Amino acid sequence: MIGRDLLIAQIWKRLAESSVRFTAERRVGKTTVMAKMAAEPRPGFEALYLDLEGVDSPERFVKLLINRLQPLLSRTDQAKQWFHGFLKDLGGTEVAGLLKLPEMIGMGWQNALAKTLSAVCEHQKDRSILLLPDELPYMLQKIATIGTNGQQKILALTLLDTLRSIRQHHANMRMVFAGSVGLHHVVQDLKRGQLASEPVNDMPLVEIRSLSALDAVTLAERLLRDESVQIPAQDRQAILKRLVELTDCVPFYIERICCELGQTAEAISITQIEQAVDQQLLSAGDPWQMEHFRDRLGTYYAGQLDDTLGRKVRDEDIAGLILDHMAVVATPQSINEIWAIVTSTFSLTDRNHIVTMLNSLERDHYLSSDTRRKYSFRFPLIQRWWKTMQGLES
Repeated sequence: MIGRDLLIAQIWKRLAESSVRFTAERRVGKTTVMAKMAAEPRPGFEALYLDLEGVDSPERFVKLLINRLQPLLSRTDQAKQWFHGFLKDLGGTEVAGLLKLPEMIGMGWQNALAKTLSAVCEHQKDRSILLLPDELPYMLQKIATIGTNGQQKILALTLLDTLRSIRQHHANMRMVFAGSVGLHHVVQDLKRGQLASEPVNDMPLVEIRSLSALDAVTLAERLLRDESVQIPAQDRQAILKRLVELTDCVPFYIERICCELGQTAEAISITQIEQAVDQQLLSAGDPWQMEHFRDRLGTYYAGQLDDTLGRKVRDEDIAGLILDHMAVVATPQSINEIWAIVTSTFSLTDRNHIVTMLNSLERDHYLSSDTRRKYSFRFPLIQRWWKTMQGLES
């Protein structure tokens, strides 16, 4: 991994005081950061990485957690004795180190989760336990959408509340929440019409940004060398600079372009890099899954409001209009300028609604703002894709 040492050191420093949430756009490298932290924990920490992408119920989450925590609960005779008693109470068995756990009826998973995490904290008092559950928001969404009654949302929110309670009661328990779905949207949806819960308000945000230009060039240079790509010596710096510019210094996109260039036998040029980016970014096959940025608007902005004529206006349509405008303007836009664009299409009077939406578009990494609250697209790469795919080219 290149260019993340300072960031990871800052994260460990924060974890000395509290659990944290990662905020970042997809592809930037949240999972890679978590994997490195799990592989190289700071002294005094036990770090466990949990891939939750395939988990769709609280029961499966608890079973995964128990299996991962088993080694920690087998280090001392006292801990091992507790774990065997706990396993017996659950009705589970252990054969050759493999656990077989029964179905947890009703809310039995909640009790099992609390007991397991409390026990590991109590039996590892000389160190902190760090849980790194990747794709937690995606898991919560799946739990909430199984079945048609509102109980599933309550179930997902209860899982978050249980994890918060455990963090609050054990000084040596830390968690890092991350995922490709915005956790704030998931929590807001779970709370809608359900419980007055604040399950993550004790977890400050840590932003995972793109690499610095210098680190991005270092990464690109090493990847091209690994792919045996020839670079003309006289154009080396210009080629590397152009490559990281076109990929917004995002490791995923840099890696994909370097891999594509690895199929070229002759020495590469800036033109070839530009063509490779065009092919990957704008291909109908969507190899980078950029369509995600349009598809998720309907999920993230599912509300609506009445215009002056009593017609329903969808938030999804307003957000799309704002992004269409931001994709074609050459300068950062003020709130008033964006409000003027919105009211030229929709008969709206609630300016605060647009201010709130701009804040959301910034939290969702579509836009960024300067100190004067003037907005622009956060990633030129996404702006370029949006402009082309929306047919906004002049």
